[in-house]
Formats: sequence, structure tokens, C-alpha cells
Amino acid sequence: MTTLKWKTFLIAPAMIAFIGSCKVDPKLLPENEAFTKAGLLADTVRITVNKSTQLMTTSLKLGVTYMKNTLDSWGDGPSITRGTNLLKGAVVYHNQHIFGFGADNPEPRPGVYDWTSLDTRVSLMTTTMQSTPVITFATAPTWMTDPTWAPGKYDDDTDWDKIEWAPLLSKEKDFAHLCAEVAKRYNNVRYFQVWNELKSMWDTVPGENHWDYERYTRLYNLVYDSVKKVRPDAIIGGPYIGIDSWIDPPFGAASSISDPAYGTLDQRCLDVVTYWLQHKHGGDFLCVDGGIDSNDEDATDIIGATKKFKDISTWLHSQTDLPVWWSEDYVGLNTDTTKQPAALGCMLVYHALGGDAVSLRWSPEQQEGDGNVSNFFSSTLVPNGGKPFNNYYVYKDFNTYFPAGTKLYTTTVSATSVMVMASQTKIMLINKTASLQKTKINSTLAVNLNPYQVKYVTLP
Repeated sequence: MTTLKWKTFLIAPAMIAFIGSCKVDPKLLPENEAFTKAGLLADTVRITVNKSTQLMTTSLKLGVTYMKNTLDSWGDGPSITRGTNLLKGAVVYHNQHIFGFGADNPEPRPGVYDWTSLDTRVSLMTTTMQSTPVITFATAPTWMTDPTWAPGKYDDDTDWDKIEWAPLLSKEKDFAHLCAEVAKRYNNVRYFQVWNELKSMWDTVPGENHWDYERYTRLYNLVYDSVKKVRPDAIIGGPYIGIDSWIDPPFGAASSISDPAYGTLDQRCLDVVTYWLQHKHGGDFLCVDGGIDSNDEDATDIIGATKKFKDISTWLHSQTDLPVWWSEDYVGLNTDTTKQPAALGCMLVYHALGGDAVSLRWSPEQQEGDGNVSNFFSSTLVPNGGKPFNNYYVYKDFNTYFPAGTKLYTTTVSATSVMVMASQTKIMLINKTASLQKTKINSTLAVNLNPYQVKYVTLP
């Protein structure tokens, strides 16, 4: 996770507002108003699902990326149990970085390994959760990144302030070797992502104005070759670049893809994808991340800005046939918690309709001292923790009712206030507004949606 503006955690805790069902009792309506049948229907959103016309078959699978605190054994026992029960089976993929984000330094000195914490996290992914595990090859031990490193210079030979530094040129092969050792040790893990958001890889040559995609691709290729040598079955992806946007793009940043809701995509980020696709070794999937906020301004239209995911995915799929993974995707860390479920729901619909393969929710557990920043459940470090947020049900029900391989059917909606996606048996309804939305599905089923509610309904 970077320190970009749209990815900075909230400091003040936020409360989740429970959105229950709401029905209007006709007896409470003013007696002196004439409510004709036509008048009552005027504000009803009419939804039609054409079960005879298949739109597409989905490929989207959902997952999570573990953060610093994720169901840690030193937390509160009952809270850990609740959080574990919530997360188990809720999504498909569980992802862990090899260093940081809850894992200690796996190689604090050259050739000296400490697998203790990474073993614990991989066991959580595989044994406890019985999920499909993913490992991200990031970040690098300090001796690979700090030219002044010497044994004993830092506590545990690790400078945590330098954890996001990229490997030195002279140490890139050492990092690739470490990745191969990880792949050998955890032979029940098949999916691997290389590095994270090109951390520490901006081209610093005077006059240059772009990410150092040459440096990243060189590192990726070394990792790819090293891992494939010991694990030919490994499925390896890159370049894991954050796709930024700007309301007022700086020099060289403006691309041809823009929308008033989120601004203009940064061409320099797209160039990373283009270069990697042209020069990579192998490459089994393409992974990126992004959020609705622009680098220079938070999104004001939270729901409308989720179109950014659709526009990015459309461009990515125009460049490659590789499966597209969203390693991280954000709906604004300053987003009102009442709006989070609707924003996340719209984002997932765009991923599904866009043909994306994976969406990984960053940090399923609320981090200590933070509010709910699109987490699934509250912190398990404290008593009475591990309680679900409404975001959890958006993902769990999506995973249940719209798993990869689901056939989707064409729909029409009479108003833009509601977003829908439908299979033969289920329809996902998203209220994009702060007002109650009355809907009628296929002229028979009436469903009320509370403000920003996401609802999964059985089709008539």
C-alpha cells in the first residue's frame, strides 16, 4: 500500500450506520393528498431482466490482501474467532507479502532465513482459511536495498523505514533468489505477484518524467526466470502499477482517457503497462491497482467515480488477452461509511462486466487506530471486535451468487439511480443515491432499496 493521497488511512474512527429495510405504511400518508395509481408508479424504477438473452459469462473472483493486523494470535480470542468465521469462505483468494504487511524480514542477513511469521501467514491462508493462496514478492530485506547496511547496524538487521526501497542493481539477483526460495518453501502456493506499485522506482534521471519501467521489468524478468526454474507450475504476474488520475494533470501525465467524475488517467502509468507487455518474460496475468480519488483532489461524486475502474479495464483489455487482476482497488478512504457498500458494489459490477479476473480487497480487518476504510470487519485486537461491516456482506453475497462462470443476462433500468446485474436466478441491486428507491422487477417483484443499499434478490 502506497502513501498516495487516495490511499492514506483515516485517523479518526468512523461508525458504520446500519441500513435496515424501510417500508412506507399507506396509513401514514396524508389523508388530503390524492395518490393515483399512476402517481405512485411515477417514482418507481422499472427493471427488466431478459432471461432469453445472455450478455456474458463472468470470470471475476474476489479475494483479500492481509495487512499488518490480520487475525493475529495475540489479539482478543473471541474477536479472532468471529473474524475468522466471517472471512473463511467469504472470498476465493487470500494474499500475503513476503516482507512487511504482517510478515517479518524473511532473510535478515544474506543466506540467513527466518520463516516464522511468513509460515504463520501462509498457514492462515491455506490451513485455516482453506483459500486459494497468493504471495506478493515484495518487499526486499534491508541488506538488498541499503548500500550502507552492515551486520548489526539495525535492530534485527532491518531498517523498517526503508522497507519500500527497491533492491539495488547489485542485489536484484539476490532478491530473485529469495523469491525462488519462497516459491520452493510454499509449494502449495501457485499465484505470485512481483513487487508492489513500482515502489522506489521513479526515474530520477534529470529531464526524465516517468516511472522506471525498465528497472521494474528487469527485476520482474529476473524473478520470473528464477521462480520458474524451481517452480514451473508457478503463475506469475506484473507489473502491479497503480493507475493514477488527475483533475489538473502535470506535464506529461495527461492521457486520452478522462471523465469529469475522476479526472484524466495518468499516461505515465499506462506506459508502464505497455512497456512491460512488450518486454516481459512469460507473464501469466496482468495486475494493477487504483482508486476513485485523483492525485490532486478527492472524488466528490463517489459513486460516479467508480466508472474509473470500467475505463481502466477497457483500456487494459484492449492491450492484452492476459487475465486482469486488481491487486488493490479503492473507493476513497475518506468515503462516508454509509456510501461504502454502494461504491464497492458498483466497482465489483464494473469489474465483472469488464471481464476482469480478480479483485483483492486490501486489509479485510480494520487496522488498529483507523476507522473503517472499506474493511470487512472490526479489529480483532480488542474485546468485542471481529464484527462485520456492511462491506463484508457485499463481497460475501457477490462471491456466493455471482461466482466466476456465472452467466449474466441483459437488463434495462428506467433510471440511473439504480445499478443492476442479473443471472438467471439472482439480481444484484445497488441504490446509488441518498434517497429511498422503489423498484419493480419484470413487472411483478417490488423491492425497496434504502439509501446506498446493496441487495441481492431472487428473480421471479
